[in-house]
Amino acid sequence: MLFYQESDRVQAIEPILTMKYDLGDGQILSGGVVVDSISGATPFGAVPSSSPQTFLRPISTVTNGLSTGSSTTQTMTSASGNSTVITVPAPPGSPVATTVVSSTTVGANKFPLDQGFSDTPVAGNLGFTQPITDRLKLALGATYSDEHDFRAISGNVLLMQDFNSHNTTLSAGVNYESDRSSPIGGVPTPLTVMNAEIKGAARSRDEVNALFGVTQVMNRRWLTALNYSFGKSTGYETDPYKIISVVDSITGVPINQLYENRPGSRQTNSIYWENKVHLTADVVDIRVRYFWDDWNVRSITLEGKYRVQFDGWYLEPQARWYKQDGANFFHFFLTATDPTPEFASADTRLANFDATTVGLKLGLKLDRLSELNLRVGYYWQQGNNHPAGAVGQLQQQDLFPDLQAVSVIVGYSFAF
Repeated sequence: MLFYQESDRVQAIEPILTMKYDLGDGQILSGGVVVDSISGATPFGAVPSSSPQTFLRPISTVTNGLSTGSSTTQTMTSASGNSTVITVPAPPGSPVATTVVSSTTVGANKFPLDQGFSDTPVAGNLGFTQPITDRLKLALGATYSDEHDFRAISGNVLLMQDFNSHNTTLSAGVNYESDRSSPIGGVPTPLTVMNAEIKGAARSRDEVNALFGVTQVMNRRWLTALNYSFGKSTGYETDPYKIISVVDSITGVPINQLYENRPGSRQTNSIYWENKVHLTADVVDIRVRYFWDDWNVRSITLEGKYRVQFDGWYLEPQARWYKQDGANFFHFFLTATDPTPEFASADTRLANFDATTVGLKLGLKLDRLSELNLRVGYYWQQGNNHPAGAVGQLQQQDLFPDLQAVSVIVGYSFAF
């Protein structure tokens, strides 16, 4: 069970159930279910302003026969208490759905957050491992994930070949994923002004990932693994809910809010190296990952764990450091005097930033076949709060507020 809370933003509760069943002769059947309950506030992508701003976001559609062209308004409770729900009708006489819209007003000098964010994703997976020979194994897997505006289906195949008296394992696998994005109110036209109108049909995306790896037993206490992954995706890569501000080139005051636009394909690469060392009693785990893609995103991840073993229980301090160089189409904002670029996003997940995670895990062996554990973690993300290109009032605004989050994971595992 995961409990996750960001400072003034998203909170999540995520129960996870996984099972493995040994069928004998090396055959293993596995499966799992994950259910998320996510709510809170998430950034729109817009910049703060010295004056209040209002944002319109479709939250549902309603069909009541022929439209009368009338509208209704009611108060909606939110974390900030400043949102209303507006029913925006279709043209009079049109037999189409009206749209229920959340109208959020953000105060002056406040970082714009969508206070009405909530979702309940559900995901399930199945896996099966089958030995082909005493040195070759085949693993098959499938995953299905569904939420109110997004669906993902994937399948994977992995081959593992042992050499050198089972001390060396070569792995090769491929995963195919099909996604469908159907945001409430429809998919917006990229780089058009944010509005409450009904938009376009659902869009899809296909992704293929390949993995090649080697795992090597270096000695009786040291295990190392090196993997290379390659991915290619095509289709709808844009976040339909994210926007980017167009500001006056002198004053920096927002003039419009445009829906973002990302390239229709992405090619990714990553190299991952992990080492596990068993000391006299304790275990050290060190991991390094380097990632790059054709969006110009570059990242490096360093992670370490040290398990201190006691009689019947253990402590495991953990630390992780992440540094990312942003996408070549990331902009904090656009200016009204400059030509609108082909691709633009203000999603800070595509920006330059650093992130640090520290945590501590406590594990208790209840008996030979069961364990209870607790992990507490703290996450801190920092970006460029005051970029050099800020104009006018934006020079006094925090364009990338620090993000802090706390996570708690409670786990219980047992064999029967």
